Amino acid sequence: MSGTELGSAVQELYAAPREEFIALRKELARRARAAGAAQVAAEIDKLAKPTTAAWVANQLARTDPAEVTALAELGDALREAHERLDGGQIRTLSQERTELVRTLVERATRHNGSALSESVLRELEDVFTRAVADPDAGRALVAGCLTSAKGFAPMSGWPAGGDTPPAPKPKPKATAKPAATGARDRAQQALDEARAAVKEAEAARAEDERSLAGAESAADEAAAEVRRLGEELDAAESREKRARGLVAMARRSVKEAERRASQAWKQVQQAEARLAALDEK
Repeated sequence: MSGTELGSAVQELYAAPREEFIALRKELARRARAAGAAQVAAEIDKLAKPTTAAWVANQLARTDPAEVTALAELGDALREAHERLDGGQIRTLSQERTELVRTLVERATRHNGSALSESVLRELEDVFTRAVADPDAGRALVAGCLTSAKGFAPMSGWPAGGDTPPAPKPKPKATAKPAATGARDRAQQALDEARAAVKEAEAARAEDERSLAGAESAADEAAAEVRRLGEELDAAESREKRARGLVAMARRSVKEAERRASQAWKQVQQAEARLAALDEK
């Protein structure tokens, strides 16, 4: 199983119903081990279960790919407008972003029967907004492999073993006007620092996601143990109920035997009295 096959496993896993995630992850890892790809199996084991909002966004990427792709492309256009310091274009694209994010949230709500909670809807807005701001998050949304508003799984073509894709090649920058050079340099420096902070936060988030995956696995095992013990308890209670029924029957039998013994003892006493009377005559 190659890195490409890891990407296929990621696609299968994040396209599946959320409640089947843990079981399917175990099955995909098992298949990888059976195929002799222990490292790929280990990477599959690390894949984090998506939050409800991330899962909804992943499914929307599959049912409405054009709108989701348009959102990611809008992010590219906004970044270019910022590099050109084009205020008018930035305002226009920002308005388009707001409208498109609202449209996608409404579609997600319709697809899920209006059953999404306020917290899920807020996270969905964060997911779509971040897909515009961060090109990596935009790619992950289009690929349908988000794990949360700030996390995503490796995609086909990305190196296994982490959530961060290769850094994109820098685009050639247009020559700035002399008067704007200083402002542009400061803006570029602020952007570089912000991106570095994002990368650092993503590394910490990846570690947290791995810890969460381990905790979820332990919770699943504990739940299975609880179910097993519950079944054993049910069986024990059933046996106790049957035993108590037998005890009740036995008690009734004892009482009946005592009654018959009492009657027989009375008959013995009566017979002895008659015999004594005959001996006196």
